[in-house]
Amino acid sequence: MAPATSKRATIVHPTDFSPGDAAAFAHAVAMTLASKSQLCLLQVRQAGEAFFSQTQGLRHVRDLLVRWKRLAEDTPYDRWESELDVQVSSVSVIARNARTGILEFLEDRPANLVVLATYEHKALARWLDVPVHHSVLRKLHTMSLFLRDGVRGFIDFDTGALALKKVLVPIDAAVESLPAIRRIEAMLKLVSCDASVQLLHVGERAPELRDEQGEPLDLPIIVRKGPVVDTILEVANGLKVDVVAMPTAGRHGLLEAVRGSTSARVLDEASWPLLAVPVG
Repeated sequence: MAPATSKRATIVHPTDFSPGDAAAFAHAVAMTLASKSQLCLLQVRQAGEAFFSQTQGLRHVRDLLVRWKRLAEDTPYDRWESELDVQVSSVSVIARNARTGILEFLEDRPANLVVLATYEHKALARWLDVPVHHSVLRKLHTMSLFLRDGVRGFIDFDTGALALKKVLVPIDAAVESLPAIRRIEAMLKLVSCDASVQLLHVGERAPELRDEQGEPLDLPIIVRKGPVVDTILEVANGLKVDVVAMPTAGRHGLLEAVRGSTSARVLDEASWPLLAVPVG
């Protein structure tokens, strides 16, 4: 999760501050704190729809930080950066639908990670309504963390403490896995140094992985046979992972995970957050 356009990493969280967004909102704030990043709260609205003021967005963050005992209740907004070494902003944009608004926003303001809420039995349907022009997609390469409504995730909601210990990464010969693995490792280095990566291949034989110097990559790979989605879920459950990270061959993890892909099917069934990591 190397910096995008500044020295700090940038996390974008599209939000409407609804109860169904609570888990994703908390994860975005907790990861921002852990990585000393800048957090941008993004509201996408249609023309004529009421917008959230910047203060309203910041107030939600402050209330959470007070609950976690990271800030005193009377701490002014301009003291956050000096006290916690983070930056928080709140932006409202107009677009014809949520997905288009997010992608167009990311085109102008690149980010390292997007944290999104999805909903049980509806998963990513809210992002499917209007196609996005290919000229936008070609410029975006952002990792996307999806948290389904009702999935607890990897933080303590009472304290904000991260409990990110194990990440399962399914790999396949059809997708260049090494760049995705490196991006996942870089993110973990920022937010949870104790976390480990476990690779999984569903098939007859795992693809051969080599590092940047052409040497065999020294990472163990679990090999299992069976239906891809069912096998990923079975292994994730057995290992008690905290996140399933899916390398995607699409141009943008946000889009790739909504097109009936393996990533979307895993998200529909999983009890863990899903990280879509675009490569290529």
